[in-house]
Formats: sequence, structure tokens, C-alpha cells
Amino acid sequence: MIVPGARPLPFRPIAPVVVVSTALTAVSLAVAMINPDRDARDEPARWLDVLGENTLPTWWSTALLLTVALACAVTGAAARAGGVFGAGAWFAGAGVVGAFALAELSGVHRRLGGIGRLVLGEGALTRNWFAMAALVVPVVAAVLVVLAARVGAPSSRLLLGGGVLLMASAVGGEFVAALLGGRTGPAPAPVIVAHVGELGENVGGALMLAAAARALVLSRAGDALAVRHRRAARGRDAVPIRLTALWRWLGGVSVALTVLSLGFVLADPAHPLLRDVRLYVDVLVEHNLPTWWSVALLVTAALAHFATFVAARNAGAPEAAFWLVTAGVLAVLSLDDQSQLHERSEELGRLVVTETGDFPFYWLIPGAIAGLGVAAAVVSLAVRVHARARVLLIGGIVLMLAAGLGLEVVQGLFMAAGNEGIGFVAGYHVEELAEDVGVILLIGAAAAMTRISRGGCLTLTYADHPAPVPLRDEHMGRTPAGSK
Repeated sequence: MIVPGARPLPFRPIAPVVVVSTALTAVSLAVAMINPDRDARDEPARWLDVLGENTLPTWWSTALLLTVALACAVTGAAARAGGVFGAGAWFAGAGVVGAFALAELSGVHRRLGGIGRLVLGEGALTRNWFAMAALVVPVVAAVLVVLAARVGAPSSRLLLGGGVLLMASAVGGEFVAALLGGRTGPAPAPVIVAHVGELGENVGGALMLAAAARALVLSRAGDALAVRHRRAARGRDAVPIRLTALWRWLGGVSVALTVLSLGFVLADPAHPLLRDVRLYVDVLVEHNLPTWWSVALLVTAALAHFATFVAARNAGAPEAAFWLVTAGVLAVLSLDDQSQLHERSEELGRLVVTETGDFPFYWLIPGAIAGLGVAAAVVSLAVRVHARARVLLIGGIVLMLAAGLGLEVVQGLFMAAGNEGIGFVAGYHVEELAEDVGVILLIGAAAAMTRISRGGCLTLTYADHPAPVPLRDEHMGRTPAGSK
């Protein structure tokens, strides 16, 4: 099908991803070569460590994989709208890549060895996570082969090649580094191998993102933007897409994770396996399932605001640039959530005031200043949009800041008083849930200012211009049914 103004999706992800990933890897490797002792490095050097957990490079890898997962989901939706075979494979691919992102952030693959030992006992298969990976990787590779066969060329080769490179780099890089003495050194060879493995994972992610981009064609029809699968069937009547189910799922998952965490914390199980599960679901603990969910919500919000910026700019809306600003702010907040930027500013807070008692959260002082900047960016957009979106923007950011700053003060007072009982536990669970709900409201604000419809393609229109121009099929010589 040929559409006026249709052009290949103007996004070539491989080059920019490789450039950024290579730069981050090179800086991290230079730091490791100059100062092999990780414990002796200062805070900025630790924050740049590719092999660390709460660092800038690990956030980049997680955000990349989450973006790939969302891109696969959009491609699946476009394929379904156009009646293209293999739409389900794209949705399944989104789930697989989302699991990769979870492993990147929470290290769930490394936890497999410990869980295996607890369940199966000490043995060859449970001695470390490499043995477990030897069982899991072939299964995942087989799934990727099936998915690639269903999405068709040219995306099939990119999807399969990217997935295989990602897994080979993740497992192979750490395995070779372990044989050479361990990825943390001090010998340079394993450190170099581990860095190359991390870079290979990002390149694999870029190839998978390119697979989704190659399957899509972007069209501009007046004030509307249409994303169409390359092999989409003849256009049909446009039908608005309602996102009610999406809000229920996002809110439901947030509530379910909070309840799960609260249950395990209050039960405080003594069994080693259950204690490991508690650590993996406790919202107070970093680098686990709730952390991944929070980061995923923030990355989704950033991409939603960026998509709204693109739609607003296409429509000529004067507030378009403000959506780009909030997209950047949300991306930084996701970086903060994963890499603990706020906690790293603890020393700045202690420089401002005299230390008092045992209060543990002096990062709240620079955090409050940063929060004012975040609020200013969101409010600057809120005063320029429709009433519903304005309420969602202000409600979302107020809820996030009140929970992230206000409830942290309450928790700090509990901890300073040595009282970490029911009140403390309830407080931090309410905080984490409120932050997630605040982010969902910010996603809803972007949805409130756009209209999405499905009719052979996915059409995105800014709310100030709700009537998309019909897409004429020049190849078939007719407009979609029902158009004038």
C-alpha cells in the first residue's frame, strides 16, 4: 500500500546506540585501567562503572531494552491493525525483551544459581548461574528463532541476530571473564572481556530495535501521524483506541507488587528460599522486581511524552517544546530511580546543614531543590494544555514529590528514633505505590492530549487537532471505506 508522504521510519537506531554505548564503555574501561581497585574509586567513577549495578551505563542498558520492548509492542499493534501475519510474535518478542531488561536491572539470572542450590541442592548444575544459563539460553534462542520466522524479512534477521548477540555477549562475556579470573579484576584481561560483553549486549539491543523500525513506515497526513506496517492490508475505517484497560493493568500491577512486598515483609519468613524471594519483591530493596517496574514506568512515561512532543510539533502546537522538556525530565528521573542519584548527593546535604542526630536522609536537601526544578518543568507544561491533562500533570507530579520527598522525611524520623515497626513499613510501601501512581498519571496526561485510532495503521493526533486527514491509497486508487 502506498500513502501520500509515506516514508521509511526516520530512525536508524544502530549508529547512535553504538556511539553512546561505546563512549560509556570506553570511559568505564579507562577508569578501571587507571584505578583497578573499585573500592578506592570516588563516587563519580563508581557511577560510570559499566560493571556496577546502580550506574549510568546499567541504566542506559535497561532503558534501551525497555525501549526495544515498547517498540516491539507498537510494531505488533501496527501489524494487527493492518491485518499482517505475525502480530502476536511481536508482542511475544516484547515480553522476551522485557525479561532481558529485568535481568539487566535486577540480576535475576545471577540469582538462579542460589535458588537452584536451595531447591536442588549442591551440584554441577547449581554451582553457579552459568550452568543454569546453559539450560535457559537454548530455550530462549529457540523462542527467538520461532518469533523471527513469523515476523518475516527483513526484520527476522535483525531480531534473531540481535537476540543471539545479546545473549551470547551476556553469558559469554561473563563466562570468559570468570575463567580469566573474575570480571572485577584486578587482572586487566577479564575486565576488558567483561566490558566488551556489556557493549555487545547493547549492540544486540540496537539490532532488535532496528528490527522493529524496519517493519514500520511513518506517514504524515495533515495533522495526523500514521505508523503503518510495511505489509499492511488495505485501509479500513479508523476506530478510536480506548486505553482504559491499560490504566487498569498499570495500576493493578503497581498495587499487586506493593501488596506482595507488604505480605513478605510482615511475614518475615525464615526459610532461606523465601527470604531470597522477600529481598526480590521488597519495595525498600534496590535492584529487584519493584525497582524494575518503577524504572519501566518512568521510561514509558518519558517515551509517551516524547511521542506527544512529536505529535504536537507536527500539529504546530506552541507548547510542543514543553513536552520534550518533560520527556527529558522523566528520563532523568528513571536514571535516578535505578542509579540512586539522590542517595549519592548525601554529602551535598551534609555540607548545607549541621548533622543532627541519626537522621539518615540528608540527600533530601539537594533533592528538594531538584524537585522544585522538576515541578517547574511540569507546571510550565500544565498551564498550556487542556484541563484534563492539566489535572493529570499537576496531580501526578504532586503525588510523586509528596511521596518521594515528604514520606521520606517521615521514614527518616522513624529511623532516627529507632522505630522501624509497622508504621515505618506501611510508610515506605505507601510511598512507593504513590510514586508509581504519580507516574501513571503523567502517562495519562500524554494520552489525554493525543488521540490514537486504528484503521489499517495506527494514527496519532494531537488533541488540539482531533480530526485526522483520511489517508488515500494511491496504489489502490481509493480512500479507506467511510472516508470522504
